[in-house]
Amino acid sequence: MNLNVDYTEKRIIITAFFCTAFIISNLITVKIINLNFIGMEVPAGVLIYPLVYILTNVITDVYGEKAGSRTLLLGLGTDILFVFMTTSLIWLPSPPWYTGDSSLAFIFTQTPRILVASYISYLIGNFVNVKLTAKLNEGKESYSLVKNLGIIAISQLVDNILFIGLAFIFTVPLIDVVIMIITHWIIVLIWSAIAEPFTGKLVGWAKKGEPSVTA
Repeated sequence: MNLNVDYTEKRIIITAFFCTAFIISNLITVKIINLNFIGMEVPAGVLIYPLVYILTNVITDVYGEKAGSRTLLLGLGTDILFVFMTTSLIWLPSPPWYTGDSSLAFIFTQTPRILVASYISYLIGNFVNVKLTAKLNEGKESYSLVKNLGIIAISQLVDNILFIGLAFIFTVPLIDVVIMIITHWIIVLIWSAIAEPFTGKLVGWAKKGEPSVTA
């Protein structure tokens, strides 16, 4: 099997992981993790959602702002398809001996408020990410670890405030909403900092074989 991939195929691979990471993050966010540290709790989506931002940066850095924006819309479209299919299967009739309907409903049923909050925060937070990445990398060939972390920190803060604020405000105490925003943001920064060396290598790998631009 030939594992060599060209410049365009690399974009397809990265985009596939991007869409998969977004779908998984929305699926597992139904689980709330108790960190057992000064009362901190956070949705389990934080385990993989930072990968969405990292891959957004990679796509924008390597393929441009337009490609980054289109990828965000593609990710949204794939998740809407996933939600449509998983919601549909809950309403399909099951034979009397099947006992999994309640478990499926618990996992796949999300309130409209959380879904709307997720999509709004995803689009706005990631578009901020795309814009900052495109602007700060304009005319620059080298990859900057510190700059990339700063972009993720700003865009993730926007995302966290929007998602957790819209999803939980007026349903849980305000102080708990603030704690969840801060906790989620800190974990994302730690996750992203650990992943940054690999992000730089991924950018370098994706850029290999880039077609030369002729005047």
